Amino acid sequence: MNHLLISAKKVNVIIIVTNLGYTLIKQEELDMPVADKQLLRALKEENIYLKEQNQDLKAEVDRLWSIIQSLNKLQCNVEAITNGADILAIISNILDATLDAVNSLDGSLLLLDEETNELVFVAVFGEGEENLLGHRIPADAGIAGWVATHQEPTLVSDVQEDPRWSPATDQSIGFVTSSLMGVPLEFGNRVLGVLEVVNHQSNHPFEAADLDILILVSRLASFILAYAEEVIHSLPE
Repeated sequence: MNHLLISAKKVNVIIIVTNLGYTLIKQEELDMPVADKQLLRALKEENIYLKEQNQDLKAEVDRLWSIIQSLNKLQCNVEAITNGADILAIISNILDATLDAVNSLDGSLLLLDEETNELVFVAVFGEGEENLLGHRIPADAGIAGWVATHQEPTLVSDVQEDPRWSPATDQSIGFVTSSLMGVPLEFGNRVLGVLEVVNHQSNHPFEAADLDILILVSRLASFILAYAEEVIHSLPE
């Protein structure tokens, strides 16, 4: 902590510089009784604490607003499903809204091909997008396969430490996955596919709260996919 004493118009001021910023203390404050000084110090520390809390609250409000916007995007996709709807565009919009909700730039939506028992990358955002679209993996391969097979969400803070992790896809596109989240897309008793998000924009691992958001989004996404499938099957051939 550095102290700097300056004088201006016969008013002495102490500038206390800390890693939290700086504080100005007038000379008359220095002449206060010890108890008053302690009270003043406590009030200033409380003020700093409240400012930090306010910043945290603002960040949380921004996060909630982002989630609301993402859910609204998904709801708009329900309304967009018509006889002439572009289902692939809707799937892409679902993934885009999902990534916005969890603050990530990279992710994929894989649908289950029940005839071949494979997961197919039908929407991809981020690095390797062109190489991954249409790529197929066995329905039980890697973490995505585990999610589909066990019908359970998962959060992996470090994929290198997870025995379910298969680096084959990363190696094929020159990508590095650090952390990921995966949730099954289900409707009724059917597994429709997997929603997978990788690498938080902050470069920190995903947290449990991020997985909760992804689960919430996946439920609406599953409904949209099932509804779109029903619309397609109802169209005259």
